[in-house]
Parts: sequence; C-alpha cells; structure tokens
Amino acid sequence: MDRRKIEEITAGIAVFLLFFVSVGGIFAIANGIFRWDLFPPYIEKVLWFIFGSCVVVIVASVLVNIMINISILAINSDISVRLRQKENENGKRSKKA
Repeated sequence: MDRRKIEEITAGIAVFLLFFVSVGGIFAIANGIFRWDLFPPYIEKVLWFIFGSCVVVIVASVLVNIMINISILAINSDISVRLRQKENENGKRSKKA
C-alpha cells in the first residue's frame, strides 16, 4: 500500500474520531458540572470506555502519520542529495572538457 494513501486514511480516521471525542468531552464536562445524570452508571462506563478507546486510536493514528511523514521526508531528502550529486558530477565533467 502507498504511504501517502495510508497517511490519508489515518489522518481521516483521526479527524473523524477527534470530532466525536470533542463533542463527547463537552457533554462529559457539562454532565459533571451540572450533575445532569444523562445516562445510567453502567452506560456511562461503556461511554467512558469508548471515549478512551477513541483517544488511543487518535494517538496511534497521529503517531503513524508522524512516522510516515518522517519516512517520506527521508526518502525525498535522499533523492534530493542524489540529484545534486549527479548535477555536481555533470558540472565537473563539462568544465574539464
């Protein structure tokens, strides 16, 4: 699979989950402040588990994106160095002639 495609997929997942975690976090804070008791305790435990799981997936997606971007940066810098070396070699050959 292409690195850029993996990066797009993981970034999309992170943004999608981050939206829902943000909305859920707002409701959790409001529930704590106003003591709304929106859900029974066992449902709240499940929701906190889902919230925590989403946070773990977001962090993993961000780390994958960082690793892929570092890899792409290393590949691009290697290509750039090779192109400069070829240009320098061609420049030296043309000066000798």
